Amino acid sequence: MAGNKVVAYVDGSYSDAARKYAFGCVFILEDNRIFTAFGNGDNPESLKQRNVTGEMLGAMYAVQCARASGFSAIDIYYDYSGIEMWVTGGWKAKNDLTQKYSQAMRSWGSTIDIRFHKVEGHTGVKYNELADKMAKRGIEEGAGVPAFGNIELLEQYFE
Repeated sequence: MAGNKVVAYVDGSYSDAARKYAFGCVFILEDNRIFTAFGNGDNPESLKQRNVTGEMLGAMYAVQCARASGFSAIDIYYDYSGIEMWVTGGWKAKNDLTQKYSQAMRSWGSTIDIRFHKVEGHTGVKYNELADKMAKRGIEEGAGVPAFGNIELLEQYFE
């Protein structure tokens, strides 16, 4: 894979009616190509965390795809503070789900430089809005969590 770093915008969603949580990811490569991904789940324990589960899944999916694609660094843009705070220790991971999230992200951080960037949700931040749309698409069209793989094999987004 060309390049050393990838940018990822991640977001989560939840639907009471569908009884699903979902995530959306937008990957921006150094050559400005954009790829998107989404997925969902319905694990009963994970449903209790509603959209937070999707937020965490999105960040985890982004890191795993970046690792599988050979990147040495990923900049994750998020609008839910827990994405960073549970990993950096700013918040205590108090339940099984957040503990597993923080442990996985910390472990993966030994093989890829993970940098976090907070953006305000629903304020017109272009790629954050696209990640939100992907998460909503995950509720409607998702079929579980897609396999982690090369980012360049995901759906390419054209502006």
